[in-house]
Amino acid sequence: MAGRLGVAAALALLVPVGAMSARAAESPAVVVMLQSFNGMPGDSLSRATLLDAFQEEFDADELPWEKRTGETWGSSGERRNRFHLVDVAAPEASWALDVTIGLPPPVVIQQAKQKQSDPTPRPRSTDYRAARGLTIVVAASAPGDPAERTSVEPVKFAVYFPDARRVVVPSHNLPGGAYAYPWADAGRVVARAALEMLHRANATLDDDERADLSPAVRAEDAR
Repeated sequence: MAGRLGVAAALALLVPVGAMSARAAESPAVVVMLQSFNGMPGDSLSRATLLDAFQEEFDADELPWEKRTGETWGSSGERRNRFHLVDVAAPEASWALDVTIGLPPPVVIQQAKQKQSDPTPRPRSTDYRAARGLTIVVAASAPGDPAERTSVEPVKFAVYFPDARRVVVPSHNLPGGAYAYPWADAGRVVARAALEMLHRANATLDDDERADLSPAVRAEDAR
C-alpha cells in the first residue's frame, strides 16, 4: 500500500501509553509519534505481517547493536531501547517519524496450458518478489512547536536478505527468478533502522555504533 497510512492502520501500529509506564519508571522513555509509513506491500497478509513485526520490534525493551573495531563491525550485545511509539502525545514532547520503504517489484507468472488446444491462460499475479533487496528512508523531526520543529536529515538504508528462499528458478521470461519475501524480517529490520536513526539524532549513539540489522545485510558491507 503506497501513500500515507489511514488513521485506523496507523493506530494499529502504535503502542498505548499505558504499555510503556512500567518501562518509564525504570528509565525515561523518549516518545515517538508515527506520522507515515509509505511503500508497504499491497497484499493484506504480507502487509499485516510486516507491520506486526515492526510494532513488536519497536516496542522491545532491548535491541541488538553492533560496534566497529577498525574496519569490521561485530555484535556488541543488546542495549536498552529508549524510544517508544505512543498513540497520543503533544508535539512539544514527542519525535515525529516518517518511514518510506522500497520493495522489489512483485512477480507475475505465466501459466502453462493444460492442453495445446486450451486458450492461453492469463498470467498469475503473486506476492513473490523479483529480488531480495529493501531500501528504507527514515525522516524525523525533534520535539517542539509544530510550526518550528527541527527536521533531522533523512537517512537511507539499503539492505538485502541473503537467506530469502528462491521459489521460481530463472527463465527466459523471468531472468532473476522469484523469491518468497521475508516480510516479518523486513518489518523488524525497518524498525531497527528507524531506531538507529532516532538514537543517533538524539545523541545517544556513537559514530562507531549502529543497529544490528541481521538477517539483512547492509549493501555497503557486501562491497
